[in-house]
Amino acid sequence: MKREFILPDIGSVKARRGDHIKVLSIRMAAGRGIWVNIPGGVSDREAEAFLLSKRAWLIQHKEELKEYEEKTGVGLGINTEVKTKFHVLKVLATASERPSCQQKGNELVLFIPEKVAYERAAPFVENILIEIYRDECNFYLPKRVAKLARACGFTYRHLSFRNNLSNWGSCSMENNISLNVKLMKLPDALIDYVILHELCHTVEKNHSARFWALMQRVCPRYAELRAQLKTYNTRI
Repeated sequence: MKREFILPDIGSVKARRGDHIKVLSIRMAAGRGIWVNIPGGVSDREAEAFLLSKRAWLIQHKEELKEYEEKTGVGLGINTEVKTKFHVLKVLATASERPSCQQKGNELVLFIPEKVAYERAAPFVENILIEIYRDECNFYLPKRVAKLARACGFTYRHLSFRNNLSNWGSCSMENNISLNVKLMKLPDALIDYVILHELCHTVEKNHSARFWALMQRVCPRYAELRAQLKTYNTRI
């Protein structure tokens, strides 16, 4: 039985089989690629014919998924890249038996042995990306936060950076601000929006009408930027 199907203009479609699968279906997800769920009793030939019958749909949605992955920074894998504020991280396959790294200017290339399943290399690649984000945060954000605070009349105590999965930033009751390292994958306007959001929390501790009125004063485009931020996520 095949573990994957290779289709023209689509590439690899992983095959998943199991007694629990009742319906022949196609799934795709950011960072996970495309797979076909195959019930028991369905042959490789039948599964491939089903995929080919959905070829136009697959091509369209694969392109949409690719655009989403590039926009949000989700979807690291072989032959992919992520653009951060100051760098481009590329992941490529190599015939070598050992992983390696090559940097030229702001481009960092990780070479993963083609005989190694990407799932095994994923934690290593993700850690590299997180360190890139963290270095960029330390370089860029302290000055940016201080500049926006001065311009808008805010004060805060301490600034830190974390690899959060649930939010872009937070402000404690003591006015300590924490920002997500993955801010470095956002456009500048959205980075500033998150910073201003947390600075406003140094004055208003909840999302009351007074908080949003303050946001309106310091960030007139806040509603538009807030909507844009929702199209991004805090995952790798």
